[in-house]
Amino acid sequence: MTIRIAIGCHSYLLAEGIKRLFKEEDAVDIVGIFDEAIDIREILKLNPDIILTDFKIFRAFPDDFPRDTRVKILLVSDRAWLSESERQIPELLLRGVYGILAPDADSETLRKAVKVVYSGELWLDRKLIRDVLYNMSHLEKKVDLTRKEKEIVSLICNGYRNKEIAQKLDITEQTVKSHCNRIFKKVGVSDRLQLALYTHKIWPGHI
Repeated sequence: MTIRIAIGCHSYLLAEGIKRLFKEEDAVDIVGIFDEAIDIREILKLNPDIILTDFKIFRAFPDDFPRDTRVKILLVSDRAWLSESERQIPELLLRGVYGILAPDADSETLRKAVKVVYSGELWLDRKLIRDVLYNMSHLEKKVDLTRKEKEIVSLICNGYRNKEIAQKLDITEQTVKSHCNRIFKKVGVSDRLQLALYTHKIWPGHI
């Protein structure tokens, strides 16, 4: 059985290099190479079994990516993205991702991952699985905020500054700062932007 693969990379040159890795593989057929400019629906018309793509391209996939399609996604990660991807893996799996290649993966690992993903199994290395479990256990701890802390998180996520939060809650600005420090420590972030990003993942629709 021939495995049909569509390759998507932000660098077309990199995509061509990956294509050459499969040149001697009789069981693999590269049906196309694409970049950000090509709509996912056009890619699906190529009838691939696997979409091999990097995260920069994957982010451009529409949220309405068909869930009932048999197409499986194999992501190629890099070190700059890896820490972010670890927190997103549960969501990625729901969006059709069957595998994530670690940054240090070699060509042999890529070939193995393709065969595993094609068979319907997940391809995640041990470190990724360990980090996913660690982050998922951390998420449970992060929701343990007091009512006041949740009020402050909600205001922060809506763009209010410390002085405005103090006025709104009728407390001192120093008290707001103390609350913020405790919140950052509980959630495991260092600034308001990170807090907003985490909040969107942890309490969607609640804050």
